[in-house]
Amino acid sequence: MKRLTLLTLLLVAALLLAACGGGGDGGNGGAEAVSLTFEGNDSLQFNPATASAAAGAEVTVTLNNSGALEHSWVLVPDTADVVTVTEADAVAGATTGVVAGGQSGTVTFTAPAAGTYKYVCAVPGHAAGGMVGTLTVQ
Repeated sequence: MKRLTLLTLLLVAALLLAACGGGGDGGNGGAEAVSLTFEGNDSLQFNPATASAAAGAEVTVTLNNSGALEHSWVLVPDTADVVTVTEADAVAGATTGVVAGGQSGTVTFTAPAAGTYKYVCAVPGHAAGGMVGTLTVQ
């Protein structure tokens, strides 16, 4: 009887440890979390114009709007027509929303599969004016 009780306790302890485990990777497949900061300006440019992240990483993007015009940061597939992009086209919910002049906006998302993506300002006319960058996901 003692042996059965001991075995039951060990089994319960093992199940509890397994349930609390979590694997140690923060749920992102082992990819390091990354913070990216972009400046949007009234010259219709993002600075920097390129960035990178690991697939599956938790990515936090901050858009600092240094201009007077409204701007946004929206991640879309590389094949997207940047002239027609809206916030609804965002990959993985990756959009800061519209950020007023002199303000900042932040979004956190999980980086999509490896590949090349564009980030664009979805305010009408801004992407067509050149407010487009490239995010490389490795």
